[in-house]
Amino acid sequence: MRFSKPLVLSLILLAALCLRIGAFSSLDRLLPLEGLYVDEKTYSMSPFIPGVEGFSRPPGMFIIAMLMNVERNATASRIVISFLSLLPALALFLAFSKRGGAWVYACTAGLILSPFMILFGFQLLPAVPAAALIAFTLLSLNRGRTVAAGFLAGIAILFRAELALVPLFLLVFSFRNHLREWTIFTASAAIAVLPVVILNLSAGAGPVIASNGGENLWLGTDWELITTPPGMEFEELVSTGTSQSRGDAVFLERAFSSIGSAPFGWLSMGGRKLLAFFTLPGPGRNFETGWLLKRMQLIFLLPLTLLAMSAGTAGIFRRRQSFWHSTAAAFICTGIVSAFIFFPSARFRTVILPAFWFLAASLMPDWKNLKKAITPAALIVIISLLVTYPGMERSGLTSMLAAEHLLDSGKLNESAEYLMDAEERGYFGADLFNLRGVLVSLYGNPEEGPGEFEKALLIAPESPTLWKNYAVSLWSNGRYRDSIKAARRAVFLNPLLREQLRPILEHAQNL
Repeated sequence: MRFSKPLVLSLILLAALCLRIGAFSSLDRLLPLEGLYVDEKTYSMSPFIPGVEGFSRPPGMFIIAMLMNVERNATASRIVISFLSLLPALALFLAFSKRGGAWVYACTAGLILSPFMILFGFQLLPAVPAAALIAFTLLSLNRGRTVAAGFLAGIAILFRAELALVPLFLLVFSFRNHLREWTIFTASAAIAVLPVVILNLSAGAGPVIASNGGENLWLGTDWELITTPPGMEFEELVSTGTSQSRGDAVFLERAFSSIGSAPFGWLSMGGRKLLAFFTLPGPGRNFETGWLLKRMQLIFLLPLTLLAMSAGTAGIFRRRQSFWHSTAAAFICTGIVSAFIFFPSARFRTVILPAFWFLAASLMPDWKNLKKAITPAALIVIISLLVTYPGMERSGLTSMLAAEHLLDSGKLNESAEYLMDAEERGYFGADLFNLRGVLVSLYGNPEEGPGEFEKALLIAPESPTLWKNYAVSLWSNGRYRDSIKAARRAVFLNPLLREQLRPILEHAQNL
């Protein structure tokens, strides 16, 4: 019995929508989706370097966040991004629809039902928009539209700055047979990228797309930096202290110093991070990827990603590659090298997931080609079972983030419940005690607050936010001299806190 093409596509789309609706409801119970978390807050704030007026982070997502007004419409914005997560599969189907056959439908379904597209489709971050742009870049190349493809790739770079490495890898793949296409593609990408580079250069931020590259490079040189959860302890680690260097120069200095002091250790660490790139479900960093996939019942879709990565890897080594094949391979190589240099993350891998699926789709109808995917699949399974590193996933982080959001929203009882869940699942750190200190103070037990903040300061003694909270807690308990000392310490660590602590500091002259 043969099914019509529209019917098959409608069934695939219906399954995708049903999964997203169920996943949305499930995730909202675990991490209230009306809030903004970690990096999402950064992209909803000003993207500019203080005093420089150059982009401090990739501008693509900031522009989307500004247009959607995500601070006031976080839930609606997540729905929009989730719809964007359907576009890569549409691009793949359009690229291979003339070929037809069950394998094309399977690849389309695999990409649209990808657990990572579904999960990260609810994050207000660049992963899914960049993935959609990459998919349409490959579609344009598949149809011989090199100029349009290059421009789309350039826009993708404005979302994920590491994609600027793609032309370099593509040159290696294209030097013999596709040098003309490479020139057109790269020039078209530059049309999208150069205005931002010129803006940053003229503003004093340097010839970059975003000036946070040095910070990310530095984070990738030390396991402690990668594994420290977002919050007070991370704030302490990334503090620029009294350094006279401005902007990202501080982190570049730290990165080169760290690499120079132990180059072989850095290479060994990079190799381990590279292997982690291929693990399934993969590292989370600021997200409990594996735990969330299990709780959202998406873990059973993980074999789809295994199929994409193994078949796509086999597709890289096909003979007589077209220019779009080479470009897909360049995207994948960029993702791998980025994991080596910076840090691996399931979210970052999601960006290039369409490239794996496009190469996987190109293997059929030749069964001999598909059989080549067996070896990569076996290796990915082995790597996933054996490779790990400290902090690959931080137990309790999701509940901790939810507790912080609920506290900011004034929902104290719910915040306390999530905080308890975070602790029961194994979360430990300065943020736990800090949040507990705030909660007990607001619950009407202010005398217990200083003790909790003191526990937090034992873990992160250089966190300005902790000293600020400690100062406020001491003041509310009538310990005015101690409060003034804590406030001065907070301002010393971060002068921007002076205005918030002005009421306490102004009383110093009266004591």
